[in-house]
Amino acid sequence: MLITDPLKIYYFVVLASDAPTDTTVFQGFSNSWWHLTWALQLLTTAPADVLESSYPIDLVNLQRLGDLRPLSWLPINAGAIESISAGDVPPFTVCFSGEADAAARVAAWMKTHSAPVLHVSSVEVPDACRPDEFTLEGLHLYCIKALEHHAKTLSPDRLDAARSSLSNWSEPEFSPAGLKEYLHNITLPNHMSLRRAARSIEEGEAFIGRSEAEYTTVILESIKAVLALRMRIGIGEIHRMTLLSPPLILTEPAFFRHAYRRIKPEGPFKQKAVARAHRLIQTQKGLCVQVDADFAADLDQSQEAVSLIAERARELEIMSLAVGLKAAQTCSAVMRLSPAVNHVFAALTSYAANVRSGRFEARLKSKRLFDKIQNELKTAIGDDRLNFIMEDGGPLKLICDAPIEWLPLGNLPLSMRYDCSRINATPGNLLIQQLTGTPAVTFTPAALQKILIISSFTDKDPLKNILTGALDAIRGQWDGKTEIVFKTASTESEFAEALNSFDGQILIFDGHGVDNADEPIGQLVIGTNHIDVWQLRGTVRIPPIVILSACDTHGIDASSHATVGNGFLALGARTVLATLLPVGGRSSASFIGRLIYRIADFLPAMLRAEKRVLNWMEVVSGMLRMLLASEMLDHLVGPPSATETPRGQIQHSANIEINIGDLDWYDNLLNRIAEHRKETRERVDSRAGAVLARSEAIRYIQLGNPETILIDDGSIASAVLAQYGQGAEPERQELAEKAKQHR
Repeated sequence: MLITDPLKIYYFVVLASDAPTDTTVFQGFSNSWWHLTWALQLLTTAPADVLESSYPIDLVNLQRLGDLRPLSWLPINAGAIESISAGDVPPFTVCFSGEADAAARVAAWMKTHSAPVLHVSSVEVPDACRPDEFTLEGLHLYCIKALEHHAKTLSPDRLDAARSSLSNWSEPEFSPAGLKEYLHNITLPNHMSLRRAARSIEEGEAFIGRSEAEYTTVILESIKAVLALRMRIGIGEIHRMTLLSPPLILTEPAFFRHAYRRIKPEGPFKQKAVARAHRLIQTQKGLCVQVDADFAADLDQSQEAVSLIAERARELEIMSLAVGLKAAQTCSAVMRLSPAVNHVFAALTSYAANVRSGRFEARLKSKRLFDKIQNELKTAIGDDRLNFIMEDGGPLKLICDAPIEWLPLGNLPLSMRYDCSRINATPGNLLIQQLTGTPAVTFTPAALQKILIISSFTDKDPLKNILTGALDAIRGQWDGKTEIVFKTASTESEFAEALNSFDGQILIFDGHGVDNADEPIGQLVIGTNHIDVWQLRGTVRIPPIVILSACDTHGIDASSHATVGNGFLALGARTVLATLLPVGGRSSASFIGRLIYRIADFLPAMLRAEKRVLNWMEVVSGMLRMLLASEMLDHLVGPPSATETPRGQIQHSANIEINIGDLDWYDNLLNRIAEHRKETRERVDSRAGAVLARSEAIRYIQLGNPETILIDDGSIASAVLAQYGQGAEPERQELAEKAKQHR
């Protein structure tokens, strides 16, 4: 086990060794989570390391805004923890268990080595404390004991810092948040964020709203409390080298796609109450659910129906706690959306079929079908939440299955207006994996300038040489600055060998994708073979950044969660740029060429201009906006031309505005197009809407956690760290050390 900071506290949430199929019905969480939700609650206020509890809470919160004090917590099955040898156990280790078998195995594992481990279990086993005994005081005593055991393994500086901090641990002084406890999943994540920041919530009662408006009011009230806290914490100089984490997370639980299908009246579903309970869960479109008296009476007579509803309730609780724990680590707010966003699937299927059709008539329907998706998303979320998103702005984190990237914000989809990235809600176990273990990491531009391109086309494929041709055409812009490692693969073994022999940070796959609209698993085409990337787990090294220049690698009409994009996340990628629909061979090659040029020249230039670090999410978002601008100009002005031409001037102006973060870039672009065409703005807006509906820019999606990949050439860190040098108080020196760990 790699321990990057021996003073961190490592929290292991130990699940029973469940089979991959031993998961919840609707969303795919391990059944073990039913016994461990209390652990997620306890982690909410647990310190990230042995130094944190000796510092003023306001300083700690300042660090959290920049993701400088993330919890090191990890779900791990009992078999995996048994494989951790004594020499690999972190100095400060806490294990949570909630099932008899897992608890017994943790207890037995602890006896195999002398290093102290704190075991917290809801099951009575030797040498374990109960969850209600896991207090800051108890953790403090354990850390003192563990420090002395490991004293000889720590450097003198770390040992002195730990001893000094442990002698000054204290409970944080809580300040009122001005909110009442509602005991509801819609506010739970925000209350977790406030509690971790030492803000208290008044005791209240379980919330039961009588209308959707009441739910929206309560949600926005809790969000505003978190955002007000962020404002009070403020922005520090340190954030120039860490950036602020997205302040707002948009989330909505979902089902596996197959779970939305109607169930035949057989087996337990022959029971009227079970069938009605299942249909109620499937068809729910609002947060306010009304159940009639007859149905309530049926539930009283059917244990099976009650169990079905209870299972979904547990899934909602698990997801709310996991998202809340993610948000709490960066003092972020969480906006619960509405189950109705998951019911756009029929519209997505129609639109995807339209885009894939080669018929001319299909092009005439694209705008109407895309508008339908946007209108359904807008109606599902409601004006109040929509306006709040517009007013608060980005960047945003999306945790859902629905294509919230296409939510209309003014005349642009959300992903074209604000930087955003997505973690899917299904499968639940992959969701939790993506919510843990992603502290920010910093690369220099040079570290990103070694790029692996794997081409998998057959020799007869007309697309085989398009990307190499596009790169040759702009060789002068990247040659000598960027090292491109070009590999071809016609078999799965060649594909794996190319990955395992590469030591850089970026993979670009150039080939064909096979959607899973009708099949259960999305695949890549390698030569003449179709491969399931999920099956490569444990056999290949995946760079942190994966770019899939292939069709349908995360299809909007996928029949299951098993897309190629999700597969690469499961293999260990930190972020995947995937495609929601088919993309053209020439246009995607041009996009990759521009991205490589951006890596070669733009990143160093922007670091000098912005005097702050960049993150990968904004790099890719900017590229996609420029792609959209190009598509608008291609259709409404003319083909690409020299900078001094009208087309070139309009493109140049749009690119500058996009790069400096001007939120009015799109309106300015349309105004310039209207002026050039000598048409009214209304006429240009209508034409632009049709272009947008067929745009390839909106077909790309950033999966995973691209915002945690930071880029700095060293100049930003040097300037900031100079302010935290010799003579600074200990906590500021330690803050500098925390920042260095990004590197």
